[in-house]
Amino acid sequence: MDNLLQRDYIEYLNSLRPHVVQCTNVSISCIKSDVIDDTNFDIQDKKATIKQPLGTGSATYNNPNNKIIVVVDYEHFLNQQPNDVIKALDLKKCDFIVYSLDGNSFFILNELSLSSSSKNKINDARKQLHNALLHLSNTTAIKSFIDSFVDKKCVFSNKTKTIETPEDIAGSFDIIKSYLSEPIVHGFQPIEKLNFKLIETAIIDV
Repeated sequence: MDNLLQRDYIEYLNSLRPHVVQCTNVSISCIKSDVIDDTNFDIQDKKATIKQPLGTGSATYNNPNNKIIVVVDYEHFLNQQPNDVIKALDLKKCDFIVYSLDGNSFFILNELSLSSSSKNKINDARKQLHNALLHLSNTTAIKSFIDSFVDKKCVFSNKTKTIETPEDIAGSFDIIKSYLSEPIVHGFQPIEKLNFKLIETAIIDV
């Protein structure tokens, strides 16, 4: 995915508004991504590292089969582009692209929040997720990559608080599950037309 963003996505964005300032050619080494196979882990934006200790991030990933997962910081990638380009193209910055490296089982766009109320954030989140998905899907090579995955979701993750967790990872995950609400499926036609589901959940089962 890093290569697709660096090469094909930049080319696509430049083709939309050739008269404005062109996108910056971001090197692969400057694309922030992580490969994770932990059973349970958290992710958080605007941190030095993507993966965070269980219970301290905005989204918890439950990965009982230890799938190899790639997490790309999409917002960080776009933040390296000129503001004139972002404004001219009206680019929205959902936080992460997450997908399975082995088996093509899932592809996720994940928007994170630590708001006291998800109701205050869901409208903005779905706009950000739809905008990111639309532009990624309009990039031919990236659409082909996305289409190869079985389960495709846009996920809004909001935790109202972080918790102290014991060292036992399995116990920590059970504690987190006990205070977070069940997943909510939001019917949002613009996202569904692109063959994705919009789901609100702070625990993402892969």
